[in-house]
Amino acid sequence: MRKMVKGANVGLAELGEDVASVVMSLGWSGATGEGDVDVSVLLLDGNGKVNGDGDFLSRGNPAAGNGSVRLLGRTSAADGSEERIRFDLDAVPAEVEQIVVAASRHDGSAFEDLNDLRVALADSSGEGLVHFSVDEAGAVSAVIFGALYRRGDEWKFRAVGQGYASGPAGLAADFGVDIDAGAATTGPGARAASPSATVPSPRAPEPAGHGDEAAPESEVDAETDTAEVEVDAVGAAGEDDSDREFVEHGRSEMRDFVKGLSPDDIKSGGWFTKLSAQALSSYTDKVDWRYFQERYEGLPADVIVDQRIKMASRYAALEGGLSAGAYTAAVAATIGSLGGASPATVPAAVATMMVDVAFITRLQLRLAYDIAVLYRVPLDLSDPEDMWKLIRVALTIKSGEAVRGGVTKAVPAIVRPVIKRFYSKGVLTAARGLPVVGKYLLQRNVIKIGIPVVGVPLAVVLNRYTTLLAGRHAQAVFRNEARVIEVAERLTGRSRHPQLMLWVAWLVILADEKTTDDEALLIRHLVRLVREQHQVVDRQLAHLVDIDHAEVWRRVDAEPGDLSDLLDVAEQVAAVDGDVNTAESAVISELRDRCCRV
Repeated sequence: MRKMVKGANVGLAELGEDVASVVMSLGWSGATGEGDVDVSVLLLDGNGKVNGDGDFLSRGNPAAGNGSVRLLGRTSAADGSEERIRFDLDAVPAEVEQIVVAASRHDGSAFEDLNDLRVALADSSGEGLVHFSVDEAGAVSAVIFGALYRRGDEWKFRAVGQGYASGPAGLAADFGVDIDAGAATTGPGARAASPSATVPSPRAPEPAGHGDEAAPESEVDAETDTAEVEVDAVGAAGEDDSDREFVEHGRSEMRDFVKGLSPDDIKSGGWFTKLSAQALSSYTDKVDWRYFQERYEGLPADVIVDQRIKMASRYAALEGGLSAGAYTAAVAATIGSLGGASPATVPAAVATMMVDVAFITRLQLRLAYDIAVLYRVPLDLSDPEDMWKLIRVALTIKSGEAVRGGVTKAVPAIVRPVIKRFYSKGVLTAARGLPVVGKYLLQRNVIKIGIPVVGVPLAVVLNRYTTLLAGRHAQAVFRNEARVIEVAERLTGRSRHPQLMLWVAWLVILADEKTTDDEALLIRHLVRLVREQHQVVDRQLAHLVDIDHAEVWRRVDAEPGDLSDLLDVAEQVAAVDGDVNTAESAVISELRDRCCRV
């Protein structure tokens, strides 16, 4: 029997000859016996969604339409409970590209309360093929145990073991299942609550090993450049030794980077400009959505993003422990004394701190970029606006943030009293001397070495916390933008009047004389998509300051034919940022009257 680890994949043909029909067993044990676990199976098409009611199997719908997949029910096992599922793989409809097997708990129960979570696969004779133990499921109420998926004419199995923080509803929504009043219903009209459900699912790494234990592909390849090493490392579930190897490799790179800095680079904040170029230039040339597609099999974007955030925060914490041991209070004093015109080399104490800051900054920049790519949010980093957007999102920078406020907000609430007690005036003064982003990042990190005794644990906590915070912030921002892009793509694809659509959309947005972030995003993507798909560029609209209602109505009245698509545009634009307000409703009402007259 092949033992699997999280993220590993294996072809069923490698495991035996009689694999046209297989049985999967999900097992668990708990203090109260079997536990309240509901198993579900989702049959997904090439877009990672279910196509109808028969593709979502649960206790109330135990078999696929043609019987090719069937829940066999729960049995008692020697070490707990077990639920079995039979797959007649030759009979699975051709449009089904993957089959995801998950389980959920209800009424506040979590999988961390259960023991020995496991999934096994056996052939039709009962011969064991694979076994995978799900470790550290966490305080979640839904878990994907594993998946079967097609690769050409072959079926393969992937060990997933991924929890869903959003629970059964979030899991169902990601795969196109609509939950209504506790009952799952699907079909062509079902609307997923998550934008990631419409994002083509990236792939998981193929196993590198060929022995009894299948493992994710190696994190470090001598022929792979630094950009690829970091991406694969952040996405894999390596052991402590490989984690440390990756972190030490990155620290070595940052030491070389810091050696090339002058005192003026640090004092002026210019180090950040150089680091940004170093962190993203070669990286973005290689890392795009196709890059992830080649490495992940069938997982929705939310799952991959969650894994990468957790892995990045683990690396950040490990790096904090390695760096903090070398910190001394002398670093803070040295920062303030660096002369802008001094020819002296950067002192060792400052170099130690800069390695830490540079490592974490690069890690968070690349993590945010990965998240944008996974949600298919277009970023042109040669565009200053997009570059600044990535920096703000990655480093959770808010404009107008005060120095002391920025410092205390950057750390967990539990350690803020410690910071306020020990944070020295000299350190604060030094931090105030560093401008813009460089100042922000150094003031956020200098507290690690400005507090006696607690430097090492604080560095670990702070690195982990800020990276988790940065990742979750990037996920929220880019996930929401993916939702807005989905609206823009739908409107552009349906529109019969692309140029007039932009005028109507802008009229609705400015109806209440203010523009929300989501509205600004929507008009930006509408303009981009109209240019790309319809080759229309409206320069008059681009230079418009105040929109004239009469001008828009003149354009509407002059347009012959069916204008129902414009009404749809107005309604969806008004709803993109939440409830439709009175001013927006008035514009929609006027447009409806004019469309009806036409």
